[in-house]
Amino acid sequence: MKLLLVEDSRSVIAFLEQLLRREPDIELLPPVDNGHDAVAAVQRWKPQLVLMDLVLPGGMGGEEAIAAIMATAPCPIVVLSGQLDTRGRDRTFESLSAGAVDVLAKPMLSGPDEVQAFRERLLRTVRTMAHARVVGRGRLSRRLPVVRTPSVATPVVAPRPCSLLAIGGSTGAPPLVYELLRMLPAPAPFPVLISQHIVQGFEPGFAQWLSGTGHRAVVARGGEWLEPGAVYVSPADRDMVVRAGKLRTQPARGVAIPSVNVLLESVASFYGDRAVGLLLTGMGVDGAEGLLAMRQAGALTVAQDGASCVVDGMPGAARALGAAVQTLTPSAMCALVVALARMSPRS
Repeated sequence: MKLLLVEDSRSVIAFLEQLLRREPDIELLPPVDNGHDAVAAVQRWKPQLVLMDLVLPGGMGGEEAIAAIMATAPCPIVVLSGQLDTRGRDRTFESLSAGAVDVLAKPMLSGPDEVQAFRERLLRTVRTMAHARVVGRGRLSRRLPVVRTPSVATPVVAPRPCSLLAIGGSTGAPPLVYELLRMLPAPAPFPVLISQHIVQGFEPGFAQWLSGTGHRAVVARGGEWLEPGAVYVSPADRDMVVRAGKLRTQPARGVAIPSVNVLLESVASFYGDRAVGLLLTGMGVDGAEGLLAMRQAGALTVAQDGASCVVDGMPGAARALGAAVQTLTPSAMCALVVALARMSPRS
């Protein structure tokens, strides 16, 4: 695969090239250090993947470069982010809205074990994301989410009163989560729980970004009573569960962290047929068994349709298990949450 690095730090470029150059299936293109050159290089070389820093010189930041690439020569873009302050987190999630498919944290390395762990994560991401589904788009405001506003008249089968909405996702899911919340009238008559595979340290920014939809989104700490109108985001390094009407966090028990399966299984046990579960785009199979548990408990369960997924791993696994009552497009899922809010008394 042809891979383009967009980074203004020579030391970071040298480190990444050292990790990537030895791989026989990866061809490194000449790196560029600013947004304007990044757009031109993508148009010229047609890479299978771009690794892009967000803080770039020359007047065009990473988000603007991503939006320009997606408008003129769309390809998978993975963001390299080293910022964990408020502004940096906002820019990271704006880059996903602009069209990036995933985020990698720049490594804070202190030894060979950390280098090896980052190398394995980098190569796994590069090889998977090079085949991610991307959709070109016109030049939009960088603050608009990827998913277009649907008509609320989109037909949805079997909406019902809802006491809790649980959402699980991974690669490509944040912009759809944003749009689902934007369409959901605020305050919602039920709590919303989100288990999103995310880089540790970025979940506060994720919650802050989601709060821009008009909902009160917070990172779960454990011990909270589930309140209608609140949106709870799982910590990145712990599993979030429902127990006796309260949120708990616990040490992660699986490979996928936070575990969508663990959350959905706990929702199935406590809420049964009063809950609704949505499983969105993402790598792997996490969430499929949890969604099946919810369906077996009588809940309304939905998997995103494969054609709209950046990576049809998690929803595809759920469909294969028969875990989804419905398979819906993003527009239909947005229409569903609107219908759920209309039908659900505030509990």
